[in-house]
Amino acid sequence: MPMAVLQFISLPYIASILGAETYGETTFLISVFTLIALPLGNVLNNVRLLENNKYKKENIVGDFNYLLINSIIYASIIFLIVSTQIGFISFKNIIFLLVIILLTIIKEYYVVSFRLELNFKKIMLHNLFLSMGYLLGTYLFKLTGNWEYIYIIGLIMGNIYIYMNTNLIREGFQKTKFFKPTLKSNLSLYIASLLKNSIQQADKLLLLPLLGPKNVAIYYSSTIIGRMISMFIAPMNSVILSYLVREEEKKSLKSHIIIIFIISIPAYIGILIVAPHFLKVFYSDWASESISLLKITAGIAIITVISSLLQPFNLRYNKLKWQLYINGSYLVVYLLLAYYLTSYYGLFGFSLAVLIASIFNLLLQLSIYYYDDKKQD
Repeated sequence: MPMAVLQFISLPYIASILGAETYGETTFLISVFTLIALPLGNVLNNVRLLENNKYKKENIVGDFNYLLINSIIYASIIFLIVSTQIGFISFKNIIFLLVIILLTIIKEYYVVSFRLELNFKKIMLHNLFLSMGYLLGTYLFKLTGNWEYIYIIGLIMGNIYIYMNTNLIREGFQKTKFFKPTLKSNLSLYIASLLKNSIQQADKLLLLPLLGPKNVAIYYSSTIIGRMISMFIAPMNSVILSYLVREEEKKSLKSHIIIIFIISIPAYIGILIVAPHFLKVFYSDWASESISLLKITAGIAIITVISSLLQPFNLRYNKLKWQLYINGSYLVVYLLLAYYLTSYYGLFGFSLAVLIASIFNLLLQLSIYYYDDKKQD
């Protein structure tokens, strides 16, 4: 629901008001705060999920609120340093984005309370509040011209719902005997997640200096329907991991892989059919350029979805160090291909580079899973 509101209402409306150049800069700033805030909150969420039984068995409470505060401080410092390198960012942008980073980290971590209970109804209601906030924020953008209100109001409403329905906030800030191993797990997974999120946001972060803000808008628009599918699938990862932490025996991937690939074919065709109509309606000023990239960007979306559905299995059953190897290798291949192919073939070359790197990542995910599986046997 939140992604549908952003992708079908809020962001197209921003694009129609701001134009290609300014919209490209805006999506760049969205990528910056997403890259800084999302991994910190989401990793703390996953570590809490993976380590919770250990704390529960010994009736120990602590560590995570302390780690949360430190994550917020760390994210704020990193953003302030990064903001000095962004030529078009204003002081007002900096203040607004700091607020968004704070609210994002809080939301991403505390929503784990619903995952621990396997209470997906509460997750749905939380997302409903988030969606309503995005809509209200879009209206405030119309009145004020500040697109940041979309995220700020949405996150405030989502966090209010979480606050009313969780006890994790009241756990205090004490350290426990598990603090060091939990911190180690958090740091390992954070670095892996940062690498992964760097790749997810790299299209905006790399294209702006390489090809300019207009090409950022063209490429981002071309990927929107595919991103929507990825974003709709993303909650399934939370569901899968939430159940896998309760399973002791390692699950076979064969049946999952067959089902995923069967679903992927009509999904790819569906993107090619739906996306041109969407682009002509919501991004008419540069729709034709975006449509010319669709065959490649649709493939990127499908490969990314398949990889993301495999990740919970590697995360649950294999050592966390493999996440560093997978995402580190993926990032290196991505950057090398993107720089080389973009230099020679422009935006088409960049799209092709992302597709090749995505296929590499998928094959690596499968290889690591089965390699570590045999090693454990």
